[in-house]
Amino acid sequence: MLGLALLSILSIIYILFTRKRLQLPPGPQSVPFIGNLHQVPPSRPWLGFEKWHKVYGPIISFKLGPQTFISLGSHQIAHDLLDKRSAIYSSRPRSIIAGECITKGLGIVFMPYGRQWRTQHRIQAEFLNPTISQRYRALQDVETRQVVYDLLSSNDFSENFHRMSSSLIFSLAYGKRMPRGDEHEVREIDELMTNLAEKQAPGKWMVDIFPVLNYLPRFLASWKSLGDEYHHREATLFGDNMKKAESARSWNWSKDMKRIKEAKGLSDTELAYIIGVLYEAGSDTTAGTLDYFVLACVLYPDAVCKAQQEIDDVVGADRLPTFDDIPNLPYVNAFLMEVMRWRPLAPLGIPHAVTQDDEYMGYHIPKGATILPNHWALSLDEEVFENPTSFRPERWIENPKLPLDGFGFGRRVCTGRHIAMNSMQMTVTRVLWAYDIGYAYENGKKVGIDPYGMVDAAVSKPVPLKADFQIRSPARREIVEETWKGTEKDLDVIMEGVGPSRKDS
Repeated sequence: MLGLALLSILSIIYILFTRKRLQLPPGPQSVPFIGNLHQVPPSRPWLGFEKWHKVYGPIISFKLGPQTFISLGSHQIAHDLLDKRSAIYSSRPRSIIAGECITKGLGIVFMPYGRQWRTQHRIQAEFLNPTISQRYRALQDVETRQVVYDLLSSNDFSENFHRMSSSLIFSLAYGKRMPRGDEHEVREIDELMTNLAEKQAPGKWMVDIFPVLNYLPRFLASWKSLGDEYHHREATLFGDNMKKAESARSWNWSKDMKRIKEAKGLSDTELAYIIGVLYEAGSDTTAGTLDYFVLACVLYPDAVCKAQQEIDDVVGADRLPTFDDIPNLPYVNAFLMEVMRWRPLAPLGIPHAVTQDDEYMGYHIPKGATILPNHWALSLDEEVFENPTSFRPERWIENPKLPLDGFGFGRRVCTGRHIAMNSMQMTVTRVLWAYDIGYAYENGKKVGIDPYGMVDAAVSKPVPLKADFQIRSPARREIVEETWKGTEKDLDVIMEGVGPSRKDS
């Protein structure tokens, strides 16, 4: 008995001793106090991190100030940690500017994993699960019909896509369509989102890197008053939209939310944020991916021709594609998935945080470390994607099990992914059915495009680009016009039967 106890004690001592000896994953040499801050590229940091992965391997570590960052550049590693060990890899790192000062702990994107996050996630899932997401197809049908109609008179595809995604989410969230895209509700939120993206840009505030600075008094901490100002603007805007939505005639999330059991007991501000952040996320990300779709169309016309041939074979030239056609268009769907891999909208992913010490591949991953699912590096993972820099939709047909991780990992995977995929699939299919897409010309000269032109932001859309949309035939123009003319545009009628019935009303 004594020998067994002694063996147990020695085992514990050995584990503790060896754990302390474990090293962090490899990475560039840091310096005291600032870590590797001086080595991070000032713009598009994902390109710099990709170079580090090439030097140090698929899992690397570096320090920004006192904080440890672990970047994951392998799908297998990301899956092992963020999916299989999601119990300890599902939190978020502390975000003083965005999470504390501006959203005051109410923004689910920045929330640590815990009871508050689970409550909000369950509420959002009521509106975003796969079953109810199918019911939104009637609205997506209308919005994508308008997309192909509006492109007849304007090549401003980016504004067109933004109108579509904004109108879709605003209709669901607040019960009002946005047929023009420049309505004051859209302008107000767009202006706020633009300002917030600038204020919340990674690395903009030293307090996010050195949290001890947050102990400074307010007169030395300008971010505190700035956060109060933007929180007031955001909370007021979300609250006003929710109040108007509650009196709207059509079914919408704001009206239906209070019937959900988990929503009872939450404040009006909490409820307003649950819906408001869904609009902020959904209106921007879908449009950004569709912008990259156009970039791919201009750069890879041969792939476009294959997609159009498939659509013509399945759909024909006498009608617009419908959702029933989507399962029969494998190459078109592969084209969209390749766009999402080729140009990930969030190149560095949304950071996770590990909630306890962990060991992986013989490396020590300390509690509180920020974990970056580096989507840019993941998209170039040669263990998964052959010739990863090539744009090859065929890869998704040759291997349907390829990972598509643009919506995130584990318990923090994007809850709106089903709506987003439906919107993008229908938009891509109808645009390719109706239009040939090519380089724009000005004064007889081709307008060049930078294949790597990406906005320097956490959500990195392509830099503004121009393309030319030409209707594929006069007959298709007539179909687009007549289809839109005969489309029911009254949201109250469109949304009939959409809302789920619940016992907890």
